[in-house]
Amino acid sequence: MAFKLKEIYDLCESISPFDTQESWDKSGLNLGSFDDELTHIVVCLELTLDIARNLQPNTLVITHHPLIFTPLTQIHTRSYPSNLISVLLRKNCALISLHTNFDKSHLNAYLTHKILQWEHFVAQDFFMYGEIKPTSLKNLALQVCQKLQAKAVSYIQGDDIYENTQESSSLDSIKEVYVVCGSGCSLSSRIPQKPHTCLITGDIKHHDAMIAKSNGLSLIDMGHYESEKYFVEIFQSILQNAGYNAIIADCKNPFYFCSIID
Repeated sequence: MAFKLKEIYDLCESISPFDTQESWDKSGLNLGSFDDELTHIVVCLELTLDIARNLQPNTLVITHHPLIFTPLTQIHTRSYPSNLISVLLRKNCALISLHTNFDKSHLNAYLTHKILQWEHFVAQDFFMYGEIKPTSLKNLALQVCQKLQAKAVSYIQGDDIYENTQESSSLDSIKEVYVVCGSGCSLSSRIPQKPHTCLITGDIKHHDAMIAKSNGLSLIDMGHYESEKYFVEIFQSILQNAGYNAIIADCKNPFYFCSIID
């Protein structure tokens, strides 16, 4: 069934307004025209070369991660993202991305309520926030790993900046938790500086981790892909409820894992 790109764009805008995205983000119409008439919809976490090559002509691709983040000054059709753009153009395909606006409207809550099963957590700034029964950081990390069905998660104990105070005792006991999908450690400065607090996010950079640690904030890194892979099932359901058929394109974690066993 043919449809206008503008129909789907308006649906996206109605459930996750694009003006709520972070200032640096590039959510919205990345490629195409509102007047485009299309016949297929593919939903994926991000567009890869394999997915692009297997698209049917006249397909609207809906991604979480934008295809174009920085201004293009030249088009090299063998280099990212021009190589993907050239494939889309040849097939008369278009692309819409819903990134940080969708994190705020849907993905953070879905991850926290449905996957991590903290249904009492509420939205606070960019985060989902709530209190939990006091538990050790290691035990909390194990819980997150199990609920995500992840191969592993890493964790960092915040420094004792409350030395020789009542707050210093049992610092490893986590009571307050902030959750944000994707790569959210750079947002840690928005979290109030309190003891027994942990940020759960993904893709934590070393220097961001050291800043948070020095500020007394504990961290759990659940992985970028692991925290955002639910985008496709959420958005496919939204489209189906609106009367559109959509295919999920399999976008697997690009990382492989190996370990040395003693």
